[in-house]
This record gives sequence, structure tokens and C-alpha cells, in this order.
Amino acid sequence: MRQILYIVLFVLIYFQTNAQTENEHYLKGLAGLQRNEFKQAVAEFDKAINTENNKYYYYLKRGEAYFWLGEYLKAKADFNEASQLERYSGSMGMAMTYAKLGNIDLAIRHLEDHLRSPFRVSEKSIKLNKAFESIENSRKWVELWRKRWYNSFEKLEQEIDYLSKTAHYPEALELIDVYISKYPDNAGAYALKGRINYAMGKIREAEVNFTKAISLDSENPDFRKRRADVYVKSGNFPMAVKDISNALKSDPSMFHLYIKRAGLYYRMDAGEKALTDLIRYLDYFPADEEALHLSGKVYIDQEKYYSALKYFSINVENHSENPRSFIDRADAYVSSENYKYAIDDYGMALDLDPTNPDTWLSRGKVYIKMGNNKQACYDITRAVHLKSREGIKLYKEYCK
Repeated sequence: MRQILYIVLFVLIYFQTNAQTENEHYLKGLAGLQRNEFKQAVAEFDKAINTENNKYYYYLKRGEAYFWLGEYLKAKADFNEASQLERYSGSMGMAMTYAKLGNIDLAIRHLEDHLRSPFRVSEKSIKLNKAFESIENSRKWVELWRKRWYNSFEKLEQEIDYLSKTAHYPEALELIDVYISKYPDNAGAYALKGRINYAMGKIREAEVNFTKAISLDSENPDFRKRRADVYVKSGNFPMAVKDISNALKSDPSMFHLYIKRAGLYYRMDAGEKALTDLIRYLDYFPADEEALHLSGKVYIDQEKYYSALKYFSINVENHSENPRSFIDRADAYVSSENYKYAIDDYGMALDLDPTNPDTWLSRGKVYIKMGNNKQACYDITRAVHLKSREGIKLYKEYCK
């Protein structure tokens, strides 16, 4: 009996491990697409497909990577395979590919299939898609858009998007309220109203409307992500973290939410939780400036200065155009009492931005620690000229 239990346990662990590996390869492929590292994306999607070859979105995303690599025949094969597994899922990709290949008839045919499908994207995103530039002046393209493809809610979304960008908020709310009076159970309409409330600074109203949207459709991660923004605005970080966590459960490819949650954990003095999210995010985006910055800040708070220096140094290497990269590392050098290196980094930051009073002041303080009051007073004076209040105090203390 015990032997049978061991076998069952082994099988469960085997399949769980395989599922995690497959999912991780897919996620890394998506991250590769976002980084525009398309060959790496293809390699990760290959691994995902080798693990399980019946998921249409693996082929869909590998086809997208091939498309951006200009390997249109491989892209076409993957988009076609996706549609074989899930009807019309690859139609948009096929339309883009045939447009690039100069075949207007097949491009339009597949675009029509896409517009009839549940995968349909907005009219605006199609018309702005550069893949269709070569066919957008053709007669068939014009004829295509004479047909009505979008339902009333999709039309409402497009109108609200325009009104929101032009800050016509009262008109937007009026349109949404008219729609809700006709369709009171449409979750998306309440989410649209929440977006307008948020843009207007009506935080309580935004929370109410996003909560209503979630009550009608609890599986939509976008609703929770947007309500998290509302909670952040009102200072309710625990509830924001909860919404972000639920959104990530629904869609772990919403990578930006890891760094957003990490930032909230940092503000809640939960450094270890912040680092867990940051390490995961950096596994997908190893050169991300904000994630490296925040990782270093967490380690500074933990007094792990050399760990902080590691992350700040990566930022200096990858983002040497940003003075913050040098300021961060200089601050870490000060904390670890490596004053000479701190002076050098503050100097690099000032070369990039000589108008920052805080940088002049920080370097002045280091010179004070080093006993070089003459150079310290030069820096403090520059800070005072740039309206630094703290600089005035230090000037009276050290330079008079």
C-alpha cells in the first residue's frame, strides 16, 4: 500500500513540476516579447510547446515573435496552428502576415474572420497597426470598414476612450449612465465609469464602481488592477496588495504588477515580501531600472549595503544616462563608509544634472565627513544658490 502511495505521489509531483516549467517558459517567452528580444522569446515558446503542444496561445505568441523577426512563413504556420486548436485565434496574426507578404485578398479575408471572432480587438488598434500600412489605401480595406463589426458596448468603449483623452468627463459619464440604464448588469460599463471617476479625482465613486464591476465579473484581472490604483490613491495599501495579488492569480503575465506590489510592500515596511516580488520581476526583466532601484533601496533599509551596491551598479552600467543611478550608488557608498567612491558617483550625477541641490548637498556632507571643509563649503554654497533650505543651515554651521 505504501509503495502505491509513493507512486501516486511521484506522479503528482511530476505533473505539477512539468506544469510549472511549462508555464514558466511561456511567461519568459511573453517577457521576451515585451523586451523585444524575439529570438529568446521563440526559444522559450519552443520549450513550452515541447512540454505541451495543444495550447493555442503558445503557438499564437511564438507566431508573434516570428512575425517581428520577419520570418513570415514560420509566423503563418504558427498562427494557422493556433486557429486549428482554437478557431479564429490566429486570424489577426494571419491577416498581419499576409498584409506583410502583399496578399491583400487573404489579409482582408483573415481580418474579417478576426472581426467576427471573440478575439476581436478594437477598431482603433487595427487601424493603427503598422502591419496594415501597405493595404490601408486599398478598395477592399475601405469596403471592410463600411460594415458594422462592433457591438454597442465596444462602440461605447471607443467613445469613452476618446472623451477621456480629451478630458470631456461629464459627457463620458452621461453616455455611460445611459448605457447602464439599458444594461444594468454589464460589468464593463461600471469599470468604464470607475475609470472616469478616477480621472476626475472622485476616488470614493471610483471604488464603488470598480467594486460593482468585480461583483458582476470577479474573474477580470483588469478590474482588480484598476481598483488597486484607487486603493493606492486613498492610502489603503493592504487592499491594493490584495487586489494586485488576485489579478496576478488570474493573469501572471501582468508583469508590471509585481513591481507595483513590491513598491507597496516597501512602503508598508515589508522588505522581504518586496524583494520576493522584485527578484521574480527581475528574472523576467533583468535590466529594469525601477526594479533595480527599488531592490537596492530595500537592501539599504536592511543595512545590506554590498547587496544594494550590486543592484545599483547594474543600473549604472545599463542606465548611465540617468543621474539617479549614480546618486543611488553614491548613497550606498556613504552608508558603507566608502566616501571616495561616493564622491566620484555624486560627481558623475552632477555632470548629468548640475541643477539638483540635493546632490550638491549630499556631496558636501561627504566632504565634511572626510574633513575637507573647503570643498564641502563649495558644494553647500551651490546647494544654497539652488534654494536648498538644509543647505542654508549647513552653511551657517560650517562655512561662516
